[in-house]
Amino acid sequence: MTTTTAPIVNIEAVLGDPAFTKTNGPRGHFEAQLGYIGKALGTKNIGITATVVPAGKRAWPRHYHYANDELFIVLAGTGTLHYGDDQYPLRAGDVVNIEAGTCIPFQIENTSTGELRYLALSTLKHPDVFVYPDSDKIGFTAGGPPMREAQNPDRGKLGRYIRADMEVDYWDGEVDA
Repeated sequence: MTTTTAPIVNIEAVLGDPAFTKTNGPRGHFEAQLGYIGKALGTKNIGITATVVPAGKRAWPRHYHYANDELFIVLAGTGTLHYGDDQYPLRAGDVVNIEAGTCIPFQIENTSTGELRYLALSTLKHPDVFVYPDSDKIGFTAGGPPMREAQNPDRGKLGRYIRADMEVDYWDGEVDA
């Protein structure tokens, strides 16, 4: 049996691509360099992302998922896990479990003066719905797991972010037959 993907990848190798740095601007609170380990390995049921967050930044807004569990393994640095109304200190060696469907928003923040490095692992269930309570947004993906567009762009994936108050009646816009 011949494989097209090597069963091993180095974290630093996947972090070396500057195209995978996400930010919301030079004065924003969010910035992270991402290394898509799962994509590089060709995993099908688990997402694995190496994440480097600069001092004073956060990778993502507070949110929660309905379908996908997430696990974080802190490799280096220190920070804070915001989980609901609680805060927990983070340091190298800590492992964080965030269960899908709990409706408890979470966020990891680098509260130190150095880099915070962690592995983010997640199930790749789809469809998934994710809620951002601080900005009143809802996101969803269907037709493929989140963060895998580049791996199979022809899959017909649907993904959107909408405002939570964009409610319409079931029959809105339908034409009577």
